[in-house]
Amino acid sequence: YSRPRHVCIEASTVCQLKCVSCPTSNKIIHKVFGSGFLSFNDYKHFIEAHPWITRIELSNWGEVFLNPELTEILEFSQQKNILLTIDNGANMNAVPEKVLEALVRCRVQSITCSIDGASEETYSVYRVNGSYNQVIKNIRRLNEYKQQYGCDKPRLRWQFVAFGHNEHEIGTARSLASN
Repeated sequence: YSRPRHVCIEASTVCQLKCVSCPTSNKIIHKVFGSGFLSFNDYKHFIEAHPWITRIELSNWGEVFLNPELTEILEFSQQKNILLTIDNGANMNAVPEKVLEALVRCRVQSITCSIDGASEETYSVYRVNGSYNQVIKNIRRLNEYKQQYGCDKPRLRWQFVAFGHNEHEIGTARSLASN
């Protein structure tokens, strides 16, 4: 049989936001997958049982940064030379300081930041309970850690889903993303 070297492991099926059309906030995902967090012990057991894995995507349905054991998962992955990505999207609203630093120190490869606006007013229309200003603050702190460690990782991507209420800010978002 085939031994996949790249896998997707859901670090969290929980999200603090109430985005209008999101299957997680509408509880559809919970009915299928349940609701909770990947434990460090379960992650470690999986990695030790599958030593050929070299790359893992940690996000999908929930907000990865809500996982209380994420720092341990990042550090263990680095010890095992496993490349990590968070490319299925993260809202970046609630990222503990120690996780921001660990993202850089443990060389997470990339993060797709789901930011559907370029202002607090526009962002909060879809990202209900979220804060554009907090997201930008977390991104700036992450970039400060990248500068401190002399590291270009993680590479950040701005995911901007266009809606009628935010399309007027696409140009502003492009400009901000390039800074």
